[in-house]
Amino acid sequence: MPAIARLNLSRPFICSECRIAAQRARPTQSRSFASSRRLKVPSSSQTKYLQLTNRTLIRLAGPDAAQFLHNIIPAKILDTGSTRPIFTAFLSAHGRILNDVFVYPPGKGNGEEWFLEVDSESAGELLKHLRKHKLRSKFQLAKVNPAEKAVFFAWPGCVDEPQVDGRLNETGRTGGKDPRPGMGTRWVDQTQTTSEFLTHLQHNGFQQATLDEYTVHRMTNGFAEGQSEIISTSALPQESNIDFFGGIDFFKGCYLGQELTIRTHHTGVVRKRILPVQLYSAGNKPAESQLLPEYVQGDHSFLSPPPQSNISKENARGRGRSSGKYLSGIGNIGLALCRLEMMTDIQLTADRTNFDPAEEYKVQWEVEGAEGTDGEKQQVMLKPFVPQWLRDGVEQSLRRKEKKAKPKLRDEDKEDYEDLD
Repeated sequence: MPAIARLNLSRPFICSECRIAAQRARPTQSRSFASSRRLKVPSSSQTKYLQLTNRTLIRLAGPDAAQFLHNIIPAKILDTGSTRPIFTAFLSAHGRILNDVFVYPPGKGNGEEWFLEVDSESAGELLKHLRKHKLRSKFQLAKVNPAEKAVFFAWPGCVDEPQVDGRLNETGRTGGKDPRPGMGTRWVDQTQTTSEFLTHLQHNGFQQATLDEYTVHRMTNGFAEGQSEIISTSALPQESNIDFFGGIDFFKGCYLGQELTIRTHHTGVVRKRILPVQLYSAGNKPAESQLLPEYVQGDHSFLSPPPQSNISKENARGRGRSSGKYLSGIGNIGLALCRLEMMTDIQLTADRTNFDPAEEYKVQWEVEGAEGTDGEKQQVMLKPFVPQWLRDGVEQSLRRKEKKAKPKLRDEDKEDYEDLD
């Protein structure tokens, strides 16, 4: 006798599709990658600090400053309960990055004063962008004089790391732990005199560093920053790894550039991401056991490639498909936008990838010769690395998409119908 479905009348009937939709709509607790304990990077053993002279501050002060920023950037900045900097970006209407920024929430006693940290070369363009969208919002907008206030950075972490936020707040400053794992601490401070916080660092053995040392520390860990690495109107936030550090809130309301960002997150696959790379001459490939690029100071055995140079396989002939683009570097290390399934062992889909662990990659470019002569071709080998924080972030993203693609019925749904023999 065929089975007959009998409806369970002990409670009102709700179809399985409606129940699943209601389950998805329930608010869930999410934790950004910046606060995840899994995303850790080995830090430098040296303790250093410096003023970031290549970064500029923009000040927003007034009752509408917080809401204005909330409505124009993809990150969650309201009700965070912290003065720690937020790494995010301003997007164009098409979802491309205009400027990567750090947002500094108000410190103690400065309830309506926000700071934006941006690459100095593009500070003027960002100021124009903000003024265009300000309209009648009630807040003051101005570029901060670097002779008065600037951004400072210390690594691998400040003294008494658990109390660093409180120490900064006590002095009325804003800042805290950098949201990018393994980086250090960044804060806004006065430049006219040595502050109490800087004196505290100096007394605890922190040495003043150079901007090149900061760049080496940042690139070794694989973090892009500034217009030369996150190309304005071209780079996407996910390709620039901003989604891994709490820089994008995928559950907030409308903001400029939201459509492409959300669609990519829910339905697309991010096939390219910025990775740290190490340059080397032919025959000197880094060891397979090496986890991150190793900076060799004063290595002049080869020329550095120009920005935006194409990366290709060593045995590639002609104009084949590019494996990525070299973005910027210092010495023998740098950053590159790489195709993950071609240049790394990361698998994004069930399809077969083109990755070959024995494959080597090169960057070729032409140096202009004297007038009337042909240019000279240059070449350098390149090896990409996948930091643990990026690998963990990609895996979590793939698991989240797989879970959404195959929703499971709850026990209550299974009880709606009973089969009878």
